[in-house]
Amino acid sequence: MNETPYDVIIVGGGPAGLAAALYAARDRYRTLILEKNGLPGGQILLTERIENYPGYEHVTGPGLIDHMVKQVKAFGAELATGQETTALARQKGGLIEVQTNAGEGQYLSRAVILAPGSDYRRLGAPGEDEMRQAGKVSYCATCDGAFFRNKAIAVVGGGESAFQEGHFLAQFGKTVTLIHRREGFRATPLAVRRARALPNWSEKLNVVVEEIYGEQQVLGLRLKHVRTGELEDFPVDGVFGFIGYEPASGFAKHIVATDPEGYIVTDRRMRTNVPGIWAAGDIVEGALKQMVISAGAGATAAIDIREWLVSKHG
Repeated sequence: MNETPYDVIIVGGGPAGLAAALYAARDRYRTLILEKNGLPGGQILLTERIENYPGYEHVTGPGLIDHMVKQVKAFGAELATGQETTALARQKGGLIEVQTNAGEGQYLSRAVILAPGSDYRRLGAPGEDEMRQAGKVSYCATCDGAFFRNKAIAVVGGGESAFQEGHFLAQFGKTVTLIHRREGFRATPLAVRRARALPNWSEKLNVVVEEIYGEQQVLGLRLKHVRTGELEDFPVDGVFGFIGYEPASGFAKHIVATDPEGYIVTDRRMRTNVPGIWAAGDIVEGALKQMVISAGAGATAAIDIREWLVSKHG
């Protein structure tokens, strides 16, 4: 365990965590970012093209994160990768203990910002786990799209991610078919228009995936029509799921308040119900899951921590 407590520990190295680290480190607070993966960035690392972050006409996700990491390190923030936060505990005197990797790592801090983001929501269909392990079901177009050149690809979902990632997959797939349980979409009209303009794009609406079948490779989907209950076999070679996210808050539920879905409840200054603990980004109840908003929330938390530390420690 670190003998000298950090001023601020940030759980998660995505846009919210990195923005928080920038503000905390610029204020000359001893700041540590704990990132569970080998690289910081979270979901943004999987984004091939970003067009809605101020200051950039377009930039890749990895490119933007690289700039952000260099910036926070220049102000003295520390970054520890491969450190998955698994527990939080309050110590006597008000310090927060953060445990990583099931207790292998232990860190103390005066203030903690929870910004671990969220994980991909699984489709929940029989055959999904088996085909995922075989590399035929994926949740990352940038990671795995090139493995499906000239193949029939199914994209499951109706939000912004489904259309954007499907658009990216169209450069590889012989066909890309969107599978969605409704006729309406949560995606922006621009994303829908772009996808529908592709020559190899098609859609199957008002259906849900009942099963992903095959042996060692996907042979097809068994679809159920939501209105009639009729089953249909739809041959495909690969499946990409984009149906939302699950908050990565399991390690914190015992100490901070969460909503029924597991998202952390905060006030407008990103404070949780526990003094000394803030939350920011996709993990927060009602978060809009936009990078610029997450970054702003991280900055808000860090500014509020500055005022809190000054009031407590001078």
